[in-house]
Amino acid sequence: MLSWKKGALIISVTIVLLYASFMAGYYATSFPSFCAVCHIVKPYVVSWRQSSHKDINCLYCHEPRGFLGKVHSKSRGLNYLYQELTGQHTIIIEGQIFEQNCVACHLGDYYDYPDTVRLESKHYQWLKSDRKCLECHITAGHGINLFTAEKFNQD
Repeated sequence: MLSWKKGALIISVTIVLLYASFMAGYYATSFPSFCAVCHIVKPYVVSWRQSSHKDINCLYCHEPRGFLGKVHSKSRGLNYLYQELTGQHTIIIEGQIFEQNCVACHLGDYYDYPDTVRLESKHYQWLKSDRKCLECHITAGHGINLFTAEKFNQD
C-alpha cells in the first residue's frame, strides 16, 4: 500500500502535468492563424486583420477571463471541431463575445494596452441601462457579421 506522502506526490505531479498539458494545448490553439483553419472563421480573421483591434488576440473578446474562461473557450472549440468533423451542425455557430472584456479594456484595466481609447461618459449611462456594446459597435473587431452576410441569408 502506498504511503500518504507517495500518494500525495503522485496526485500533485499528475495535476501539474495535466495543467501543463492543458496550457501547452491552450497556447498552441490561441492564435488567429489557428482559428482561421476553420473555413467559416477564415473571413473573420481576414477582416479582423483590417480592423482597429488587429493587435488584440481573438481570446480577449471571445473568452471569459480566468482559468475557467480558458476551459470554457477550449470546450466550445472542441464542440465546434466535433460538429465540423461529424457534419452535425444544428445551427450556424456564432462566436461569443464577452462584453465585460470590452468594458474592462476600454476602462484601462488591461495594462498590455495602455493606449486604448477610453469610454466616454455617455457610455456609462448606456451600460447602466443594460445595453450592449455591440448594439452600436457590431463591426468593432470584424468588418463582417455572419448573420448579416448575404450567403447565409438566402431563403
